[in-house]
Amino acid sequence: MSVAGTNFVPIADAALLLETTEMRVLMMLKKKELIGKMVEEAWYVDHTSLNLCNKPKAADIVNPGGCGGGCGSGCRIH
Repeated sequence: MSVAGTNFVPIADAALLLETTEMRVLMMLKKKELIGKMVEEAWYVDHTSLNLCNKPKAADIVNPGGCGGGCGSGCRIH
């Protein structure tokens, strides 16, 4: 999708490019770490903002003293 000379990619593609989840991309949009827009009830991310963004690190989602949940204690942190 191209809007006014700016390339937007679907949120699923943005997640793949950043090697993260769609939920994390949504959180990055909410924190204004990425530029995006909703078109017909679907989010699109400005491809340029992906180039300016650092890939999320595990430390971005890890809770102090824990792994952030969902690992079933397989991370050996618990």
